[in-house]
Amino acid sequence: MKNKKRNSAIILALLIFAAVACTLPIYFAQPPEAVEKIVYVEVTSTPEDDNDTDTGGDDAESTEPVSVNLDGAWTIWQGADEQELAIDFLQQGYNLIGNAATNDGHSILFKGTVSQDGKSVTGIWENTTGTSGNFSMELNDALSSFSGNLGGGVAFCGTRMGSSKPYPCLN
Repeated sequence: MKNKKRNSAIILALLIFAAVACTLPIYFAQPPEAVEKIVYVEVTSTPEDDNDTDTGGDDAESTEPVSVNLDGAWTIWQGADEQELAIDFLQQGYNLIGNAATNDGHSILFKGTVSQDGKSVTGIWENTTGTSGNFSMELNDALSSFSGNLGGGVAFCGTRMGSSKPYPCLN
């Protein structure tokens, strides 16, 4: 009788073990490979430059109000082939900054200064490929488009979203 109880207990223990073992996750597959992601960064502000010093002279940029607002979504055309790109400009006072993703997975950062009369912008551009240079923009009277250049001889123009491309693009 003891053997029968003992055998029943062993069988019961094996059944419980088998039931629990069947509910445990067992994986035989390889872990998934990492997928490269492209992350686009939208610039929403510019860092403060701690090296600026006040010379006490007449600084028209800090005392006169800015007469234009270039904030918002624009379409730009740049380069020898006038590649079309979307960009969001952010203007803080006379400072203008914008970042555009290119079709080859890189991006171009534009940092410029609006002229006091509000009719032009000059500054520098930097590409994530390691290239950089100067740019200039001449705004139309309605502030809805501009013609300009990158480095003096490469086309650079733009419009606020919904406007048509300026002609000529190079200025």
